[in-house]
Order: sequence, then structure tokens, then C-alpha cells
Amino acid sequence: MTRSGIRSYLGIVKRQFREAPASWLAFSALLAWMFGLYWSDLFVARSFTAQFDFLQLRALWLAVEALTLIAAYAGAHLVFSRSAPIAVGAGTLLFAGTVLVLFAPAESASDGLRIGGVVLTGIGGAALLALQGIGFARKGPKTLLVNVALALAAASVFDSILLYLPHALQPMIVCLLPVVCVALLAVRGPVDPACSELEVDAQGAASRKRTLVVRIVALPLVVGLAYGLMQRLTSDAYTSGAAEVNVATIVSFFVSAIFIALAALFFDSRKLIKLVCFVAIPIIGIAFVMLPLFSDAGEAAQAICIIGFNSFYFMVWALWAGDQGGIALSKRFVLGLFVLVGAESLGSFVGMQVVAAVRDSGSTLAVVSLVVVYLLLMAGIFSFDRSGGGMREPQTGQTEDADVRQAASAGAPVLDPVASNGEVELADWAKRYRLSAREAEVFELLARGRNRVYISKTLFISDNTTRTHMKNVYRKLGVHSQQELIDLLEGKHESR
Repeated sequence: MTRSGIRSYLGIVKRQFREAPASWLAFSALLAWMFGLYWSDLFVARSFTAQFDFLQLRALWLAVEALTLIAAYAGAHLVFSRSAPIAVGAGTLLFAGTVLVLFAPAESASDGLRIGGVVLTGIGGAALLALQGIGFARKGPKTLLVNVALALAAASVFDSILLYLPHALQPMIVCLLPVVCVALLAVRGPVDPACSELEVDAQGAASRKRTLVVRIVALPLVVGLAYGLMQRLTSDAYTSGAAEVNVATIVSFFVSAIFIALAALFFDSRKLIKLVCFVAIPIIGIAFVMLPLFSDAGEAAQAICIIGFNSFYFMVWALWAGDQGGIALSKRFVLGLFVLVGAESLGSFVGMQVVAAVRDSGSTLAVVSLVVVYLLLMAGIFSFDRSGGGMREPQTGQTEDADVRQAASAGAPVLDPVASNGEVELADWAKRYRLSAREAEVFELLARGRNRVYISKTLFISDNTTRTHMKNVYRKLGVHSQQELIDLLEGKHESR
């Protein structure tokens, strides 16, 4: 990791703190709401019905989310363009549903109200999740990971406070979290038009189609099924009422934030698939191995699985954000969310049958664990093999030479890298001239002599988007070409 890379990363973090805190704070409010209602045992006694237990209601919530996402797939491009009315409507549904789930009378006659509340939270939660996820993705993969890490850390802090509030106050706070989320979305600053969309590059789309299917369908399907199954297999931990379960869940969220922050720090689009396949997936596998070996390790296995799934869940978001597989960002993002959420719901329902079988046979759990671990490992190997072709590290100079030849044939200017630029504080320049996160990345590559084709491939953006960012960088620095930009940097460096 170079010093300039660390400075660039810290620059992104500072910009998110300074310029866009409302975005990740809104997401942290949504995550805290999920913890309060569906990821902890705070309201288990309030949430069950005569027909469904707590985990069955949560599986129903996920199923409704999946149906909402697949219904939104056809009009995914509208999710971001009309974000304000969608956010208000989704927040209203989320608030109303939460009130019904937590405050409906306890009589069996009111089960319909509570189930209706779960349905409303599924619709509203899916809409807000897609809205915020697409918003992060349009800022680029690295910025997405930074925002998610900040949101997870903030949600962990808030959930810790929630645990120690008076019991009568807890449900009211959880009901208000959707309102807080929508209010923060309403006050967030507009997305920079120059980086508001990662455009689809049709060139090479056919060769990327298989990679897209693996990352959006195959890999999320296996991991989602495994996590949903784990939730059911550790059902005693969720319904035991032990405070340790809530603490373990909060700690798992915070550890996930650390994993994701490190992924952003060392982000390399060619290596992220390795991190997803060989870090997050084995963590989930370890949780399954623990179940048959340690009969009293339900809480620990659950915590490990949460860390692995959260790490996978959000790092795969970065893969979707950076992919150019011939499908628009909003559509591939909603489709990927549908596969993840739907697979998690299906895994929970499958787990019901497994739990019933485990009661009659002590060896069933061991067999299920072995099968799941095998599938996870095979999914990781298959995904790396299928999607790694475009991710392999090129031999030194090979990629740049190809870029130079392509740029020369297209009539684009090709400049030699400027050796002295390595000492220039590029992050300070980006901050001084108020460059956006994506413009700062383009600026750093331009300053190092990279051509337009190389920048497009490195940042996974189309040639038109790269041109737009280059024009904005030149305009803000008051230059008209890459050579003038390099001359400006060299002149400033010499005058120091």
C-alpha cells in the first residue's frame, strides 16, 4: 500500500465526514432499525403470532423484500431519479409496519395486523435499501465501502445505546428510526452529476456476461442460502432472551465494519473477488463447522456467521458497483439484492425442515454442515475461476503497453509518467481544488501520466465518463490538457 494510496483513502473518509454525513447516517438508522426489530431478541415476545414464531416472521419479511425488489427491477432506473417521493413513501410504510408489529394487541385476533405490519416493513425496507445502495454505488466502489463501514460502525454505537434505554422507550425509538432515516435522506447533498452514474460500456459486454451472472446470481445465491439456514439452526440463540446474544450481534456488526474498511483501504478491483471468496466465505464455513462440534456454541457460531455474511454482503456491493457487464448499474444492483435477500429467506424456510430433522437424528446437523461448507467452498472456487479471468494481475507493463497502443490508434494523447509526481501531495491538491471523490481518483492517475483508456479500465467507468471527469478536473485546476496539469504540479513542487 503506497503512501499516496493511503492519503487518497483518508481523503475519501474525510470527504464523507465533511460533505456527505447524511448519506451514511441515514443508512446507519436503517441498519439500527433492522437490529431493533429483526436482528436482535429485544422484541421477540412482542413479535410472535399464534401461527408464526419470530424467525418465521423474519423469513416472511425477507420474502416480501425479495418480491418488492424483483417488482422494482423493471423500473430500477426510477429509484434514484425520484428518490425523494420513494424515500418518503417507503419511510411511511416502514413506520406504519413497525407500529403494527410492536404495538398490535396480543390477542390471536390481531395476528392479521401484526402480519400486515411485517409485510409493510418488507416493502418499505426493500425500497430504502435499494435507494441507499444505488446512491452509494454511483459514487464508486471504494467510496461505497467507506460509507458502509461508517454506517455499520455508527449503527453499532446506536444499538449499544438502545440496549440500555428503558424498556418502555425502546419500541418508540425503533418506530422513529425510519423517520430519522428519511429525514437524513431529505437533507443530504445532491450527488455530483459527474459521478452520478457508472455508465455501461457495451464493448466487451459479451465476454463479461458470465462474470456478471456469477457475481450477481450464483455466488449470492449460495451465500444467502447458507446464512438463512444458519439463522434457523441457531434459533435457540435468537429466542433465548439472553443479553449476550444482542451484545454478540452488535460486536459482529462492528467487526464487519472493520473488515469492510480494510477492504476499502486496500481496494483493488482485481483483488476484491479474492477477498470475497477467500475471506468472507470461509468465515461462514467456520460457523457451520462449529455447530456439530460444539453443541453450546450457537451464539458464537451465529456471531461468526454474521461477520462473514455482512462482509460478503457489502463487499459484493462494491463488485456490482464496479462491474461493466452490459447491464445498467441500477438494474444489476436491484437484481443482486433480490438474489441475496430471496436466498436468505429461502434458506430460513429450508432450515425449518432441517431443524425438525435434527431433533430426530443427531448426525443430521453434521451432514448438513458438511454439505453447506462444501457448497460454499465450491462456490468460491467457481466464482474465482469464472470471474477471475478479467481480474488476474497483468504482467508488468503489459496492460499499459496495450493501453498506449489503443490510445495511439484512437488519436488520444499519450504521456510518459512523471517521476517526480510521486512526491507531490496529490490529496492536498484534490482537497484544495474541491475535487469530488471520483475526480480525485482521475486526477491522481492523470498526474501520474496515465492515459484515458488506462483510467477507464482501472476505475471501471466508460470512456465518456472518464472524459467528463477529465474536463471537470482541468476546469477546476485552470488547465486545458494533461501536460499542462503535469507542468502545474511540477512547477509547484519546484517552488517549494
